[in-house]
Amino acid sequence: MIWRCDLLPQYEAYKDEIQKAINRVLTSGKYILGEELTNFEKEFAEYIECDYAIGVASGTDALILSLLALGIGKGDEVITTPFTAIPTISAIIDTGATPVFVDIDENTFLIDLNKLKKAITKKTKAIIPVHIFGNPVDIFKLKNIAENIPIIEDACQAHGSKLYNKKVGGLGDFGTFSFYPTKNLGAYGDGGIITTNNSEYAHKLKLLRMYGMTDYHHIIINGINSRLDEIQAAILRLKLKYLEQFNLQRNKIANEYISRLNNRFFIHQKINNNCFSNYHVFVSRYLGNRNKLIEYLDKKNIQTNIYYLLPVYLQQANKFLNIKKGQYPVVEKICNEVIALPMYPELKENDLNTIINEINNFCMEDTL
Repeated sequence: MIWRCDLLPQYEAYKDEIQKAINRVLTSGKYILGEELTNFEKEFAEYIECDYAIGVASGTDALILSLLALGIGKGDEVITTPFTAIPTISAIIDTGATPVFVDIDENTFLIDLNKLKKAITKKTKAIIPVHIFGNPVDIFKLKNIAENIPIIEDACQAHGSKLYNKKVGGLGDFGTFSFYPTKNLGAYGDGGIITTNNSEYAHKLKLLRMYGMTDYHHIIINGINSRLDEIQAAILRLKLKYLEQFNLQRNKIANEYISRLNNRFFIHQKINNNCFSNYHVFVSRYLGNRNKLIEYLDKKNIQTNIYYLLPVYLQQANKFLNIKKGQYPVVEKICNEVIALPMYPELKENDLNTIINEINNFCMEDTL
């Protein structure tokens, strides 16, 4: 089977270094909020080119804590995209706030900034742009539209992506990242981090991730338990050294797909000239019969995925938002067309050739 994402080859390539990192933690006797996390936070902040990084338990918690740091809650609105993973919306709902959607651009799959201004109300307390699949939202343009509304970058898929040669995650008021194992910078368990250039936000986030405690006897605000543990931090420190290499290899694979797949059937995600995508996932629009293509590839032992089958507002859990089908036509169109093809740095050239050849063979029999 050629998997959509295969994690074992990377582990095999670096297992000796990974084991040393794990052993370093186990023999230290310090497993929570120790030196590994402190060093990783410093190294990740330097990588993103921002002042502070605060390690937390997941990318979802990174979003929730950023919203809580702004004091967002019941009665507030947060603007975001309907074309995103569930956690983006879950985080908003978990704070008691209401997600407000802006349709997407059908070429970039990103929130359509030209439509955003109309969504802003007196209740708008934050905007969460999502760098979907690693494709950067133009945060500089967004700042001009948003004026003084805080921006929380959902960079959970965008480790190393760049806008005007500046890494995303350090451009808004907060950057939020996930270290779920399949991410470009992935842990071997859950994990996340928040980046910011604001010292007050950084201080508050460190309180919020540790119950609001200043010491073991005093709590000054109500927080939660959300900490990136020492073993994951040690592993991430190691893998961070190779992230640029991983991202370049992903771009090489993406360029093969773009240049060789049948261009009558595929419309690839547009990456603007001022952007560098880390290609966390390679997602394109397929104009033929998507279900039959998926079935065909499955029989050829080639795994694919659909990101995303439904816009988040059409999920059963979010019916309370009272958003009807057809309200955001572009995202619904895109959800009916997109397909994710195998993408990971260790994808073998022979396997890549097999994938492309099998897809093109299928296209010869399909109809538009």
